[in-house]
Amino acid sequence: MLLPLMRPLESDPVREFRLDLFPPAVPEMVGALRRLLRDTLRTIGLDADAPCLILSELVTNALLHGDGPPTVVLELHCGRLYITVSDASAAPIVRRASDGARTSGRGLDLVDALADEWGVELIGSYGKAVWAVAAVGG
Repeated sequence: MLLPLMRPLESDPVREFRLDLFPPAVPEMVGALRRLLRDTLRTIGLDADAPCLILSELVTNALLHGDGPPTVVLELHCGRLYITVSDASAAPIVRRASDGARTSGRGLDLVDALADEWGVELIGSYGKAVWAVAAVGG
């Protein structure tokens, strides 16, 4: 079950919103989260392509390499979408060297190409948060 908590940051949701999601750690959630973001952004007339791919990659990485169910925060502010995916593993992110022959393991390369900026923050002994920012207009 996907448990959303949506909070408008201003009176105009086209310009700003925050959505906190607490999905279970199951692969089906990647598509459900992507569709939720796509539908939300399209409803308010914003481009959803790059943000949806970024979200898919970050959630997939959390499910494959993280620990426990992820926490997802989507925040639209001043035409930029802030995407944060946290998990309970404090293990560092390992980004593989670029290799055109690889058939998997390119998620962070995609995030790097599509996001305006991205990074990883350790949350003390509680895990890590991987975040990305994408311009969506508005």
